[in-house]
Amino acid sequence: MLGPSTTGSQAASQPAFSVPGISAPSGEIAPSGVDTRQFATDLLNRVGAPVTDSNVTAIRAWIKAEGTKADFNPLATVRKAPGATDFNKVGVKNFTNYAQGVEYTAQALQNGLYGNVLQALYQGTSSMEVADAIENSPWGSGSLVKQVLNSWK
Repeated sequence: MLGPSTTGSQAASQPAFSVPGISAPSGEIAPSGVDTRQFATDLLNRVGAPVTDSNVTAIRAWIKAEGTKADFNPLATVRKAPGATDFNKVGVKNFTNYAQGVEYTAQALQNGLYGNVLQALYQGTSSMEVADAIENSPWGSGSLVKQVLNSWK
C-alpha cells in the first residue's frame, strides 16, 4: 500500500541512508509535500526495482534537483491523470493525492523512454549510475541529480 507523507516529527527520527561517500539528509519533506524517503520507496516498489540505499539516495537527489512545488509530484512529471491540474505552462501536473503521484510517476518512467533509468534502478547498486542514466534520458533534469549527489559528499 502506498503511504502518505510523514510529518516532520516522524521524518526527523529516521536515520540517514548510508551510501559510501554520500550522506543524504534524512526525512526531508519535499516542496511538493511528500516525504522524500517514503516516495522513493513507494516508487521503487511500484516499478519493481530494489529498495536499496543507492536507489533511495538517487531518487531523493532527483527530487531535490527538481525542486518542484507541484502537488504530490516531486519528480515534476507531465503525465496526465484524472483530476490532475497543470502546475506550470510546461504541463507539470498537480496530482490529486499521494497515491496518484506515485502511480503516474511510475507510469511516466515505464512509458518506453526511460529504459536506461529503469535499468540503473533495477541494478540498485549506484546512485551515480542512476544519475548518469537520468542525464542521458529525455527527462528534463539533465546533470542536476549528479550535482545534488556531489553536494552531499
